Amino acid sequence: KQWYQRRVAITAGNIHQKDASQKGLSVLIKESKDIFDLLPEKYLPDYKSFCWYNKDEFRCLASVYIAGMPKCGTTDLFVKMMRHPQLTYQTHADGDPPKEYHYWARSRVARNKWLFADPKRRSHKELFSKFLKGTGAERVKTNLKMQIVDGTPSLLWDLAGWDRRYPKADEPPYSNGDLIHSVTPDAKIIGILRDPIDRLYSEYLYFWLKKSEVRTPETFHTEVVKEVLFFNSCLTSNKLRSCCYPSRAMNTVKIRLELGIYVCFVQDFLEAFGTNLLILTLEEYHLHPVDILTTVFNHIEVSVPEDLQKFIEDSKTGNTNTGLKNEVGDILPKTKQILSDFYGPYNSQLALLLQNSKYLFNS
Repeated sequence: KQWYQRRVAITAGNIHQKDASQKGLSVLIKESKDIFDLLPEKYLPDYKSFCWYNKDEFRCLASVYIAGMPKCGTTDLFVKMMRHPQLTYQTHADGDPPKEYHYWARSRVARNKWLFADPKRRSHKELFSKFLKGTGAERVKTNLKMQIVDGTPSLLWDLAGWDRRYPKADEPPYSNGDLIHSVTPDAKIIGILRDPIDRLYSEYLYFWLKKSEVRTPETFHTEVVKEVLFFNSCLTSNKLRSCCYPSRAMNTVKIRLELGIYVCFVQDFLEAFGTNLLILTLEEYHLHPVDILTTVFNHIEVSVPEDLQKFIEDSKTGNTNTGLKNEVGDILPKTKQILSDFYGPYNSQLALLLQNSKYLFNS
C-alpha cells in the first residue's frame, strides 16, 4: 500500500507565531503575518467562540468548522445546525452566503473565492482585518454560549497554488488544518464524506455545467479514464500528498478525482486536531439523522434539542441533485469498476486510520 510521511511534525501548543514556529510552520507566519499580528495573547475565557477585544472593538472567530467534502451533505448539515439557538453564522458584507466564505483557503492568499470566477480576473489578498468585520461577532457579544460556525467545505482539501508559492517544496508545507489550529487550537472540526464514486458522479452532474453541454454516463466515463491516467502518472514522480492536493485550475477540469482520496486530507486534519476532529459519512447521516445530529451536538458541546426528530423534519433538505441524476442515468458498470479499483486502496487506508470499516464504503 502506498502511504506517505508528513515532513512537518505537528505538536500541541498555544496560538500565535510562537506556536506556529514550534510546529515548523514558519511559512505560515510569513504568508499570513497580517493574521498573527492581530491575534490576542489569550481569548476571552467565558465565550464559547474565540473572542477578544482590540481596544474597543469586539472580535470573534469561529469555534466550529464544517470541512468538506463537496456534494457530501455539508449544506444540509449546516442548515440544520443553524436552527440550534446556540449556533450562528458569519455575515460578510459582500454578498457571500453565510455558510461558506472561503477566506482561509482562498482569499487569504489572493485567490478567487469562487472556482467558476473568470481566471483572468485579478484577485487581491483579503486582509484579516477585513475578514474579521464579518465573522458574526455582533451576535456573540451578549450571548457567551453562542458559537460561530464556518461551513466552508474547501477548508479540508483546497490548497491550490501551493506549488507556485513554494516551488522548491515537493509537497504542501502545511495544511489548512495546521493554519486553523495555529489560530484557534481548540476549534471543533466536522468532516462529512461519502462513497467517493457517488460523490464524484454527483459533482460531475452538478458543477460547471454549460448551457450547451450534455453530460451523460458515457461522457463521465471518458473523463474518469482520462483523470485516472493523469493521477497515476503524477504518482510516478511525486508523493501521494503532492498529487492529492489539486494544483490545476479547477475550471480546467470536469471531475475532481483526487478529492475522493479522503485519507490525504483527513490525515492532515487528524494530526492537527486529534479528537477535536469528527468524521461523518453522508450514508449514515441519511440513515440515522437523529443519532448523527446528537453526535454532532455532543461533539461541539451544545445542548441536544428535546424533540430532535421534529427539529430535523422542520429543516428542509438543502442542495441536492437527485432529480438530475435520475434524469441522466446511473454510472456505467465499467466506470464504476475503474473507480472501485482506484479508490479501494485509499478507502482501506482511511478505514485503518480511523479504525472503522464504515469508511470502506462497501455498501
